[in-house]
Amino acid sequence: MKADELSIGDTTDGIVDTEEAEDIAGAEEVEEAAGPEEVEDTAAERSGRLRRLVTVGGRLRVPRLKRAKALLAIVLVLLLGGGTGGYFWWKSGELPDGVAFRVGGKMVPVDDLNKEMDTLRALYGVRRPSDAKALDRYWRDGAKALAVSVILDDAERARNIKIADKAARDVLSRYISQQIGEGPSAQDEFFRVLGNAGTSEVAVLTEIKRQLALNQLFDQVTAGQSVTDQQVRKAFDQRRDQLGTPERRHLRNIVVRTKEEADQVLADIRAGAAFKDVAKRTSLDSTGPSGGDLGELSRDQLDDRYRGPAFAAQPGTVFGPVHNEHGWNVGRVDQVLPPIPAKFAQVKGQLKDTLLLEKSLGVWRRWLAEQIKHADVQYADRYRPADPAAPPGDESVPGNAPAPTRPLQ
Repeated sequence: MKADELSIGDTTDGIVDTEEAEDIAGAEEVEEAAGPEEVEDTAAERSGRLRRLVTVGGRLRVPRLKRAKALLAIVLVLLLGGGTGGYFWWKSGELPDGVAFRVGGKMVPVDDLNKEMDTLRALYGVRRPSDAKALDRYWRDGAKALAVSVILDDAERARNIKIADKAARDVLSRYISQQIGEGPSAQDEFFRVLGNAGTSEVAVLTEIKRQLALNQLFDQVTAGQSVTDQQVRKAFDQRRDQLGTPERRHLRNIVVRTKEEADQVLADIRAGAAFKDVAKRTSLDSTGPSGGDLGELSRDQLDDRYRGPAFAAQPGTVFGPVHNEHGWNVGRVDQVLPPIPAKFAQVKGQLKDTLLLEKSLGVWRRWLAEQIKHADVQYADRYRPADPAAPPGDESVPGNAPAPTRPLQ
């Protein structure tokens, strides 16, 4: 992996939704600067998949995101501990030029918002949209996330939550090892990338410390929650279909630039050419060298335009061409794996953890709403969010926004 791409996951050219693929596989893992920019959808739409950032022992989880709409959830929800340096006091009732918002008596300059977004871009791949409307939404939501981070910083200080420098450096070292490699040269390369992104080692360490502190704050606020066996059984009966394994298909895929090329690929395969050989020779997808092997995937893990033909084709048959934003696709169904019903004994532990998390999130949202209500936040017109008083993510789907959670292995 190139260092400049260290926060972006592989996507198989938009055919496979990598976040969904991780969910079905049973994994629990989890995109610059002042002036309005955007994200396509709301935070709540991806809430279930963006729950944790830091693991036990301080290992940083790096989101692998396919769509820009997942970015808003990161900015608004997981990254509430962002940098907020450079405050100054202002006693006038109006915000001066160059100030994004005020929390109580603390003014947060637009420059601080710029720096924070640079840090998020370097660490998590948070990117600035190009559409004007999206750009405006991006910055309003980003300002709100940063304002909430100021509120949370104050709450952490009030509770005497402190993170040692060594703990943050340990997390950063593991992050560099995971993304680039071991040794001094890997660290030098990482810091070169930070410089190119407009941020610094100090800013990154500050972000990591705030994430670790945020997890401790969440644990304190939500302490004492519990779930009974009876509640787990009731939830299983209600969610049985969701908890089972859906039908999956072992798929292969070839991506080319034009329909004419796709038609030729189809003609070659139907004339007897081996799909694997054609994929290795012609596919633009990262799976080309492996013969276009996408693995075993459910319907929900596939691109909207691809899933229909893929799940309508018979085993052993070729389908397409299917066009999407990345090109023209020709696929083949190698095998159909029937759905597997959920068994209570197998999912009981995971379901109980899910219910406990949902309960804790409810407590967290109510607590956070109260903190925002009493914080006296004032935004500059350019950065005022749609609903300044609501917790981040609650503007569209009340009660559905995720929050920073306990570290997860």
